[in-house]
Amino acid sequence: MNEKKNRIFDIRSSISNTTKLVLSGTVALLMLTVWSALSYSGKVSSLILPAPDAVLKAFGELWMEQELYMHVLWSFVRILAGFILAMVVSIPLGIAMGTFPVVKHAIHPFTGPLRYLPIAALIPLFIVWFGMDETMKILFLFVGIVVYLLPLVIEAVEEVDTVLLETAYTLKATRWQVIYLVLWQGAKPLVYENARVMWGIGWTYIILAEIINAPYGLGRLITIGQKRSLTHWIFAGIIIILIIGFVSDRLIAWYNAKTFAWKESPGK
Repeated sequence: MNEKKNRIFDIRSSISNTTKLVLSGTVALLMLTVWSALSYSGKVSSLILPAPDAVLKAFGELWMEQELYMHVLWSFVRILAGFILAMVVSIPLGIAMGTFPVVKHAIHPFTGPLRYLPIAALIPLFIVWFGMDETMKILFLFVGIVVYLLPLVIEAVEEVDTVLLETAYTLKATRWQVIYLVLWQGAKPLVYENARVMWGIGWTYIILAEIINAPYGLGRLITIGQKRSLTHWIFAGIIIILIIGFVSDRLIAWYNAKTFAWKESPGK
């Protein structure tokens, strides 16, 4: 009997969807209870921790007073532009570096260390180089995504089974056929799954990208809340980013699952 009860704590045990919902719902309810207890009791100032109902009211205030839909739209467009640009650069360059060691060893000394670069430190340089308009914001998001996406594309290409390459050569495939039909097609599921993660990375940088000279954007909205000491606006802005990020992540995961149905456990 005890063994049955403890199976949920087995290493890498499978959990039913019902159990997942119960677990996540319980934790969410616990967090809401603690939040409510701290805020409504008055033990924590509303400037530090606004009450749940104040945050709910903030959504209406932002919609009526700040054109919330415009802020969401502008942030989404900026992240999408930076993400597409990162994909356009990372995929062909990553395929080349993952396919030809000579290309990888020529470029990697310059691209490899970029993963350790504090992206926020680039903002002053980007302002000097590109000004404070949309070009700077999109390129900042592009760099924030591409420095992590490129190594993942290289790794995905390098992980394609050598047996597939040997089979292709046995069938007299040309070099470009091997690159496109074997390496790229074999790496594509992992590349797309990594791209899903990088889409989320873009949302973590949006506040930094929009902190300067942005008439619209969720980062701008949060900055307004900070300047006016409207903490409930800040909470609402953060929650909106979390919701958009989560929903879009699920949509990308669904697309990956449908596109690569032959791949084991895609988009999970």
